[in-house]
Amino acid sequence: MSHYITGFGKFVIYTRIALDVAVRYALRPRSFGWSPVAYVRFLRRALFLLLAFRHNKVVRVRTGYKLHLYLPAFPTPAFYYAIESKLIRTPARAITVVFSMTKACSYHCEHCYQRKDAGPDLEDELLCKTARAIQDNGVAMFDIEGGEPLVRYERLLKLLRSLDARSEVWINTTGAQLTPIMLNELKDAGLFGLMVSVHSPDPAVHDAFTGVPGSFDIACDALRLCREVGVAAAVNCVLSEDEARGDGLARLMDLARDLDADYVQLIHPKPAGKWLGKQDGMLLDPVLIESLRKEHVRYNSCAMHDYPSLAAQVFEEAESILGCTCGGIDRFYVNATGEVQPCEFLNLSFGNVRHEPFEDIYSRMRSFFQRPCSDWLCCTQAQAIEEQFRQHGLSQTPLPKEVSKQLAREWDRGKPTPLYKRLGIYK
Repeated sequence: MSHYITGFGKFVIYTRIALDVAVRYALRPRSFGWSPVAYVRFLRRALFLLLAFRHNKVVRVRTGYKLHLYLPAFPTPAFYYAIESKLIRTPARAITVVFSMTKACSYHCEHCYQRKDAGPDLEDELLCKTARAIQDNGVAMFDIEGGEPLVRYERLLKLLRSLDARSEVWINTTGAQLTPIMLNELKDAGLFGLMVSVHSPDPAVHDAFTGVPGSFDIACDALRLCREVGVAAAVNCVLSEDEARGDGLARLMDLARDLDADYVQLIHPKPAGKWLGKQDGMLLDPVLIESLRKEHVRYNSCAMHDYPSLAAQVFEEAESILGCTCGGIDRFYVNATGEVQPCEFLNLSFGNVRHEPFEDIYSRMRSFFQRPCSDWLCCTQAQAIEEQFRQHGLSQTPLPKEVSKQLAREWDRGKPTPLYKRLGIYK
């Protein structure tokens, strides 16, 4: 039986989820202050949120069903924790964190957004303490990355074991150094899936991008190993503009299908880190952007049933879908040195967990990002970040807290996202 679900099967899954949520929370009236009106409002919000993912395939995984790469699988504890964090808690919380646990890496990827970061990795105890504080704050999805997390394997295991079932945990990796024993041990420690970097369907192009001969084969082997061990698998790809304009996406999807991946995450090039100041057609050309959005819908349709679910950021960040949800709206970033940032692609910091509690930094950041809006800040504000970087004579990122606050205070973030306006969870 295929683990990609489209058409009537998808309708059945959505109906099952809707009924489950309605019954589950009808039995928990205390969550709504014993108010029938608040309960009905919650159901309406939950329906709007679930329907936002209707353009995606449903992916069957070992723990249930995923409607979206960054929404935990139904019916896991993490799924309900995400629903409650977003739709019941006040104020609404972010449900995803990209969490860097080390800068160590043997690769030399030309797009690395951490390339100009500096400072020592957090101490193990503070790293795990911060992760638990983030989880307690409502985060139901951890994307743990490096550098390369597998380089510091024992530290990675300790981090996974510090989290509980309220969060679905993925690891963002190149696949380097991964073995079956390691992957089984990570699975036992709570790992849900791997996001493996494959930046071109052409082995030579990928190897040149990472600066490591043989890295394409290493990545493919890691994805195959996911299937053997029984963890979810996603292909992470920053596809070049030339390949995006040609047949690069089609060949990438063919490769991911052959590797039996669950997802392909297509990330448009971001002017951050080593690429700070870079201009790219995938950010600027409306024709190309619209073409990729149509491919997102097509690959998630019944006609492409045997392909993995495509998660194209240019589609999901469209004004009509989710918009830009950085800054703790839906997601945020913590770098390896403890800097709390709105997004991994925005080289700003609102504080470091070495110097003050995470909760205080998060609250400060949210005061600048109170509502989800439509502009892609990683694109529209990259030039302003670069100007501040040069003006202050900086040699490392992210920008210091006070500079970041002043810059964010001046931003026009675009129109509020219609979906979240309908949900009514942000004032």
